Amino acid sequence: MIFDFTLYASLFIFLLGLCYRISAWFRTSIGLAPGDVSGSKRLTAAVRGILGAVASAKIFTLLKVFLIDILLQLRILREKKDPLVWLMHICIFVGFVLLLLLHALDRFITARLFDEYYSTLNPFMFLRNLLGAAVLLGLILAVIRRIRWRGSVFASSPMDRLAIGILAAIVISGFLLEGAKISSFSAYKEMVEEYAALGSQEEAKALEAFWVREFGVASPNDFQDVSRETLEQGRQLSEMSCAGCHSNPKWAFLSYGAAKLTGSAAVSLDRAGYPSLLWYLHFLSCFIGLAYVPFSKFFHIIATPVSLLVNAVIEEGRSDPANIATKLSIELDGCKHGGTCHGGCEVQKKRQMKLDIALKADPFMEVFQRNLHIEKKH
Repeated sequence: MIFDFTLYASLFIFLLGLCYRISAWFRTSIGLAPGDVSGSKRLTAAVRGILGAVASAKIFTLLKVFLIDILLQLRILREKKDPLVWLMHICIFVGFVLLLLLHALDRFITARLFDEYYSTLNPFMFLRNLLGAAVLLGLILAVIRRIRWRGSVFASSPMDRLAIGILAAIVISGFLLEGAKISSFSAYKEMVEEYAALGSQEEAKALEAFWVREFGVASPNDFQDVSRETLEQGRQLSEMSCAGCHSNPKWAFLSYGAAKLTGSAAVSLDRAGYPSLLWYLHFLSCFIGLAYVPFSKFFHIIATPVSLLVNAVIEEGRSDPANIATKLSIELDGCKHGGTCHGGCEVQKKRQMKLDIALKADPFMEVFQRNLHIEKKH
């Protein structure tokens, strides 16, 4: 019940915020953009421009930008000329997007792509840990970068720290949750009762001994002196009853490591509801992050790709002025707020060039006064 309520609440907040932020692209005017074009005209011009681009040779330009600058993030490498900055972005972006699509939405995507999909099978189990490790690497690089540039022009705001904290909470709680499930004796017993057709106590003991030795289950029973024959019997029973939906959890290298860290305390933690606590922490972190997207710097993961695609097909001086106004609004939302804005920022260069032209024609600085608040925000 809590899961469903928080899911729908976070979705509602996310969609409400998303509609508000996107509608602002057609309601607001940035810098020297035409201010007398209504929102409905801008929306109509945008739809007409999208259809025109898709139905023309510009579609190949859009595909190129989507592949090179959005998926591979090579624009960052070209502009920053720092492989570590590119690695940071690509790890977080690719890792988190693939986790979202292939794991969080597995019922709608992965299960339909693969007929016999189970989250506890390989390659899904290994890939989930690999992608999570990539996100963690990206977050570590982000923290190191902020520590390295502390006090310089590269400013780390509370919004930055909160964003990193939410992502870290989602990924780390996911590893800990999977580790708790690996070692959970109660989860093992539920699996056996539902799926394993065991004919005797001897078979139950053999299967349990094998899972304790090979799969990392923390059992309250002692299997230190179990015989090779018993383990072999357990292996055969596991292959008949469990192998169809469970790969060896050692492939989940980070989660399995988290399971082993609990050691002898795993049985007590399982009885105390440790897996359930981690489950609540994990899904609440995910839903808080989802609801927070439209109201934080997370929104640039939506606005930046849109801005790159729009910039690829709009030509200033030749495109509809309504689309130019919309483009400038999207560019402002596409800003990552990294505190490193300088002459290399395309948004800043275009805005500054227009302001310089306007200031020459306005000796009383009226244009500057009208746009000062936009410059401060950027």
